[in-house]
Amino acid sequence: MSLLKSKPVDFETLWSEIEPSVEVLVNGTHRPFSYEKWQGVYRGVYSICTNPGAPQAEALFFQLREILVRRVTEIVEILQGESGDAEFLELYCNHFNIYSTGSNYVSELFAYLNRYWIRYAHSEYGQAPIPGVYPVPELALRIWRDIVHTTMQHRVVNALLHIFHTSRESGSEFFEYGDLVTTTVQIYLVLGLNKQDPLKLYRNEVETIFLQDTASYYSLVAQNLLQNVSIAEYLNLVEKLCTQEEHRCEGKMHRITVKQVRQTCCRVLVEEHTEQICDEMNSFLENNQVDDLRRLFHLFSELPNDQALMSLKANLKKYIEKSGMEVVQKFQHDESLKNPQEYIEALVAVREKFVDLIREAFGFHALMRTALDQACRTFANSHPRLPELLAKCTHLLMTKQGPNDNEIEVKIDQIGVVFCLLDDKDIFKKYYAKLLSQRLIHGTSVANDFEVLLVQKLREVCGCDFVSKLQKMFSDKLVSQTISSSYRAWRDEHHGMDEPNYLVDFSFDVLTAGVWPIPTSFSNDNVKLPTVCQYQVDLFTTYYVNQSTGRRLHWVHRLSHGLLRMTLSSRLYEVHASMYQIVLLLQFNDQTSWSATQLHERTQIPNIEAVHYHLQPLVKIKLLHAAPDLTMYTLNDKFTLKRSRIKAIPVQSILDFQPPVAGTTSSPREVTEDRKMVLQAAIVRVMKSRRECSFNQLFTETTSILSNQFVPSHSFLQQNIDLLIEKEYMRIQSDQMYMYVA
Repeated sequence: MSLLKSKPVDFETLWSEIEPSVEVLVNGTHRPFSYEKWQGVYRGVYSICTNPGAPQAEALFFQLREILVRRVTEIVEILQGESGDAEFLELYCNHFNIYSTGSNYVSELFAYLNRYWIRYAHSEYGQAPIPGVYPVPELALRIWRDIVHTTMQHRVVNALLHIFHTSRESGSEFFEYGDLVTTTVQIYLVLGLNKQDPLKLYRNEVETIFLQDTASYYSLVAQNLLQNVSIAEYLNLVEKLCTQEEHRCEGKMHRITVKQVRQTCCRVLVEEHTEQICDEMNSFLENNQVDDLRRLFHLFSELPNDQALMSLKANLKKYIEKSGMEVVQKFQHDESLKNPQEYIEALVAVREKFVDLIREAFGFHALMRTALDQACRTFANSHPRLPELLAKCTHLLMTKQGPNDNEIEVKIDQIGVVFCLLDDKDIFKKYYAKLLSQRLIHGTSVANDFEVLLVQKLREVCGCDFVSKLQKMFSDKLVSQTISSSYRAWRDEHHGMDEPNYLVDFSFDVLTAGVWPIPTSFSNDNVKLPTVCQYQVDLFTTYYVNQSTGRRLHWVHRLSHGLLRMTLSSRLYEVHASMYQIVLLLQFNDQTSWSATQLHERTQIPNIEAVHYHLQPLVKIKLLHAAPDLTMYTLNDKFTLKRSRIKAIPVQSILDFQPPVAGTTSSPREVTEDRKMVLQAAIVRVMKSRRECSFNQLFTETTSILSNQFVPSHSFLQQNIDLLIEKEYMRIQSDQMYMYVA
């Protein structure tokens, strides 16, 4: 046991043996260092730390600290004697590398001191902390930071800035002393001994100053360039300068600085001159300078805030509105009504042009898409009769003898685009429903599949409720075909020998009341039908009533039509005419001239205006002659026409629905009444959910609910709120706050 007992040691003697080796290591002196000598120093440190007498580890630590302080003081004197920036920085890095390497070797020699006494006396985590006590590697770094770094920090940073300035002036993203920059930055990162924020020293003393200097440098560059080059050239140079500065910092500065230096360049070169740059944007758009627009957008996108992008969006929106309004003005109201298809195609062409531009130049960015949508809505809805024009365009497209199938699908997509832009979708629906009913009743639709496809487009935008009645109209037509087939079978079985069945061929459309846009005034008129027609009407009524319990038929003869054969000038003609026209023409079998009053009395057509209306197409083709005052109508017995089939049926499906007055935003009375009911229902829905709501919030939520039908104005909303208050559904609480009370 006595062999393991530590022997007392003489500290001064041992330290005199250790000190020269430590100085050699921290000074970087190239002297042979044998294994035996290394072991001797290590044992000496161990012996001092384990000395059984008075504690000597503390003295050993502070002796080591004195050597390190003495060495870094010498380094400061050496560095102060160097004048050149690059030379100074090289000397600084070399001395740090030597000092750091040497201190790491010293740490290995003093490993026992690190493990035991320093852990016990650590100034932050030790059991008996002593100020200034740290593990040897950290101690060496702290001494360097407190003496060399504190003395030389400004000169080190200035040397870094000088190297960057030299590289910028040369126009190269690579520079001669890049390795020195990398090493210097690494030294700052190593000296960042703050465990909570290791980058604090680097950020405060290097990054902040570097970014400020970069901003100052490029601010002068921007002023000079803007005075001498065009905006297009300026943006091109800015992109190159930002990329060069980014590459200049990559691998040398910290990665966070690399990102921030590009943002700084963009801020100084772009953001501070946003207004001047945006002033040239219209020129880029007019000349279709896609590359310049793309470059502008990318630079704006790199800015930390969205203000520049918002300016870009505003300018783009304004330009699209201007382009769209030029198209709207080109198609004056009368011209657009005559050529609705051309007008709709022109609107779509404007939108498609800018869709392509936004895709190519702006990467289909959400803000730019929003600008496009808002601008297109503005100029498209500036035409007060857009719903009518869109419905008429659809009608022309879906009517037989239109374009081929491939063109129809393309044009349906175009109609869907304009429909999405439309504010007054409910007005369009009324026009569309009436024109659709005309096509379905008269059998003039190009193809049922295309009709269904278009309705699906409308459903995708507005939902199932919006198209429910339209879909029911198609369903009625299919059911009517089944009913007609069943009726013929029943008729042939029970009344097959009746003479009227062989004189005319009939088909019937059974339409659901309230679904089809047919005025109630059209039904159950007392027109006097031909005997064979009246027979079929009575027979079908008997069949249908027996087959469908609880249902009742209302005949709409005004919308019925047929093919009437007649012989004039020894030639057979077939006239496609309305039922009223057929009834009127049959009167001319009895005599060739009739007054309008006589025709009205004989046919029992509801009013004399309807008589004139249905005779006008026959007068136009010169089948009849009319007196100047339209009191007499005479059959033209010399009537001739090259074609044997004549179409004389009048278009009457939308006569009862008047469009808004040109140049105003007022809606037809029936639309206004419908909107009141829908808006009041939406208000009640919101109030029932919220219980209390401000006017602005109520406007926002009701507009969102009704966006697939129409956009209510503030005054219209207020008007309906007042109506609901009168009905005691809600009441005013305070400061335009409303409470639901129903």
